[in-house]
Amino acid sequence: MYKHMRAVRFFGTVARFTSSHLRSQIRSREATLTTGFRNQQISQHQYRSQRWFTVLGVESSCDDSSVAILQIPDFGKPTLPFHGKITADTTKFLGINPITAFQSHRRSLAPLIQDAIKHLPDGRKPDIVAVTRGPGMVSSLDVGLETAKGLALAWDVPLVGVNHMQAHALTVRLCRALEGNGLDNPQYPFLSLLVSGGHTMIVVSWSLTDHEVLAETIDTAVGDCIDKVARVVVPEEVVKSKKDTNYGKMLEEFAFSGGIDSKYEVSKTDLIGDRLQERYGWRLPVSLGGAKKGGHRGLMKFSFAGLRSSVDRLVDTRRKTKGDDWAEVDERTALSREVMRRCWEHLASRVIMTLESLREKDVDIETIVVSGGVASNAFLREV
Repeated sequence: MYKHMRAVRFFGTVARFTSSHLRSQIRSREATLTTGFRNQQISQHQYRSQRWFTVLGVESSCDDSSVAILQIPDFGKPTLPFHGKITADTTKFLGINPITAFQSHRRSLAPLIQDAIKHLPDGRKPDIVAVTRGPGMVSSLDVGLETAKGLALAWDVPLVGVNHMQAHALTVRLCRALEGNGLDNPQYPFLSLLVSGGHTMIVVSWSLTDHEVLAETIDTAVGDCIDKVARVVVPEEVVKSKKDTNYGKMLEEFAFSGGIDSKYEVSKTDLIGDRLQERYGWRLPVSLGGAKKGGHRGLMKFSFAGLRSSVDRLVDTRRKTKGDDWAEVDERTALSREVMRRCWEHLASRVIMTLESLREKDVDIETIVVSGGVASNAFLREV
């Protein structure tokens, strides 16, 4: 149905600021930059004497302290001379702990910035300092903001606050530019499915500064659902053997220990659910499935709390009779796969609904971008 689409591209979260966004805040030289990409016949002398627009970026919205140097030339492709990240150790809390994250930012940002400064061209100061201004954990954001303000004041350069979710939507353009594919790739409008531990939404980007949220979650984010399921389904000894709190990755590795072994196939009937109920005695619900008439089937929203609650009830019931050994490994594996299948099908259903709605308005979407931490899931890429 959607053969006109070029590609679906997946981008995990690396740095939450974009060359296009930052450039638009301070100068209107896009025409000059774009022309530079078209003119591939540039002399060596010309290239050496060109102007570099340099950005120092600071990110601290969650538990990652991240600092990067981004250089945008008048000619050629942008470069990322430095990108450093330090993640707070919250293993003992079985998830993100705001106080620990706050303390980690206070310890980590200074040495990261010291390393970043060494990569500034010819020891010159950056043209601007960019920093995540939200959304995110308030205490964590404050550390990054205060640090960035101090740098901007000391260097006497502009400070640019970047919206976390807008940066997610535009990261694809940064990645494409760093690959040497120009500053206008993908072209507008394009669709973004933003999936992480804190957010689940569909956004259409009409232009550099015009982004419209078309669907978002009514309860919990898909990444949060996956993380919490992993904590109760993945065997305790497996969780303890890991040295981080990336529970989504744990669930994927446990469910597909040998890798994704088969192509995903869509069935009009829930054959997989039927087989699981017959073999193990349980079936997971369809998120916002509702009744065919008058239910939530066509609601342009996401919901993952019901799915997570179903898993919690199943595990609690089993533990009352069987204790911690409530299920064999094969059943835990099947449950892990089924949770992901339900989540990914729910995401895909809303993307399809969005495309159909846009087509009715004569809006053709050629590119879909999937970004955020959950985008790294190999099973999601199959769906």
